[in-house]
Amino acid sequence: MNNNIKLIATDLDGTLLNEDKKITDYNKNIITKLIDRGIDVVISTGRPISAMHFFYEELKNNNESIVFNGAMVVDNNFNCIFSNPLKKDIAKKIINLYKEKYIKDASLIIYSIKEYIVAKDNFKFQTHTEKIDKKNKIIGLENFNYNIEVQKMVILGETDMLEEIQKTIDNLFTVHTSFSEPHFLEILSENTNKANALKWLCDKKGIDRNSVMAFGDNYNDLEMIKFAGVGVAMGNAEDNVKKNAKYIADTNNNNGVGVFLKDFFNL
Repeated sequence: MNNNIKLIATDLDGTLLNEDKKITDYNKNIITKLIDRGIDVVISTGRPISAMHFFYEELKNNNESIVFNGAMVVDNNFNCIFSNPLKKDIAKKIINLYKEKYIKDASLIIYSIKEYIVAKDNFKFQTHTEKIDKKNKIIGLENFNYNIEVQKMVILGETDMLEEIQKTIDNLFTVHTSFSEPHFLEILSENTNKANALKWLCDKKGIDRNSVMAFGDNYNDLEMIKFAGVGVAMGNAEDNVKKNAKYIADTNNNNGVGVFLKDFFNL
């Protein structure tokens, strides 16, 4: 077993989860063995808290989690211990920009800690949250409370259009934007990403980055993979993510995380 790695951070969608959005028994068994050996396993996801409870409990994990693509870190009881929300004036300006230019062709989702506001219901592209967490869903931007903290925003639409929106937003506002999936453009506060949240957590735990392993597949995982001493891109990852990874695992549908961990730790 490689004793240098003390913490494993893994993305969920497209990484630890297969295309059916499940953790396979193979992946679960491997990760459980490593947890039992004292290695910290940290779920690092773009999902809000309510959309990752099940996977946390399924792994019987007792560690912190990174949610909202790094805008928040929660403890093992899902209490917030770190938060870096969007500035309220910037959130308001982005909402107004969306209403003026993109409301016909795209949908906007605004996430706070406990609820999320959807500009359009039943838009052809849906987030994972909308599919599993309907009780915290509020429809209509007119219901948005400008006094709440916005952890992140997501604009949904065709990829080409989202790339243009990304350029516009990056030119107008000091924020962090990235794609979590081809049809999901994520908007976070400046310098907010999974890597900075992971660094904060490692500093809290006294763990050096060289003792960290990270798995991911998409652009919102890029900084985290570059931060980790052992950065691993999935076989199904975006090309630029693969280029910046130290290793490339098999795909998420072929138990890529579990197979890599089994070989790396000689389980």
